[in-house]
Amino acid sequence: MRIKERMMAALRHEEPDIVPVTVYTMLLPRGKLERESREMGLGLVETSFPVYGIETKNVKMQTTQETASFSPDDRMICLARQKRTVHRTFTTSTGSVSEKYRWGYTLVEWPIEWAIKDLKDYETVKSVLDEMEFFPNYEDFRKATEVMGDDGIVIETPTKSPIQHMLLELMGYKRFALDYRMHRQEFEDLYRLLCKKQLEMYRVIADSPAEVVLLGDNITGVVTNPELFENYCLPFYDEVTAILHRNDKIVLNHLDGKLKCLRDLIARTKLDGIEAFTPPPIGDLPLEEARRAWKGKTIWANFPATVYLETGLEGVEKETISILKNATPGDSFLLGITEDIGDTLSLDYMRILKTITTTVMKHGTYPIA
Repeated sequence: MRIKERMMAALRHEEPDIVPVTVYTMLLPRGKLERESREMGLGLVETSFPVYGIETKNVKMQTTQETASFSPDDRMICLARQKRTVHRTFTTSTGSVSEKYRWGYTLVEWPIEWAIKDLKDYETVKSVLDEMEFFPNYEDFRKATEVMGDDGIVIETPTKSPIQHMLLELMGYKRFALDYRMHRQEFEDLYRLLCKKQLEMYRVIADSPAEVVLLGDNITGVVTNPELFENYCLPFYDEVTAILHRNDKIVLNHLDGKLKCLRDLIARTKLDGIEAFTPPPIGDLPLEEARRAWKGKTIWANFPATVYLETGLEGVEKETISILKNATPGDSFLLGITEDIGDTLSLDYMRILKTITTTVMKHGTYPIA
């Protein structure tokens, strides 16, 4: 099978020749070991071409930016060797809100100051959301898919679902916890508005050329507990899945944290699969247990980063074999790199990728013995 065909077979619950092994393109610098890994069968996952745009006619946005060089200890894997602090201010007829985030870890932004800092900020944020209009932006996605060819897949990755968007991008943990308990009416009003606007967005996505849609929720049960998941996540996922299934989309969610306490609730969702599922020692839900609980769902596992840090390349090979064994017989299963497992500009990082790829190609023939 070609790489894309193998990946899509696993996502469609068909039989691949070998368990697909993948990496996000943003985590793959070009070079000799990268080329050798791809020639062996390492598949690419591209997430940088959204199929929708957003227009806010009556909202004024001002952006300022500061740039500083990374120190050796904190530069992580930023290819530009820079960290940028971006300050954005949104102004509407009801007032202004501002946020700050750091941009520099591949293509991910890390909030360091959230838009909702006080109860009065709710109305301004709601007025910004009210102004949002979503429109199709399909052409770049089509071009990226053509360029990718058989080397992997281009997937649509929308914003986080409403409750995770509030938690991680609008208010942060502390404000979220306080308002959930002390200002539930304002909290619920904002949540319902976010649901309404995002469902508008998903109707645009449903008509897009994307075959695979990946919600990027980054959920861990330590924070998004069963109560929150059951009351907010599960019903929203099912609404979104219903919209996307009408157009035959494959619907996944990036759930990469500790999921043991959410295991049975995840099984109840209509999601087609769980992407970035991270087994122990980072996660707390063993792969074989997740496979039993989530029958009918694809599991796209993430290789746990701490394995290399603790055991080196020999440990990477052993862990890859163990993951394959626990995924037996290997149907509806993919193994990916969905987060940093070292400095992407180092030879060690590329040796990790090559070791994982080599091991899967050797031991991941379907059905796995």
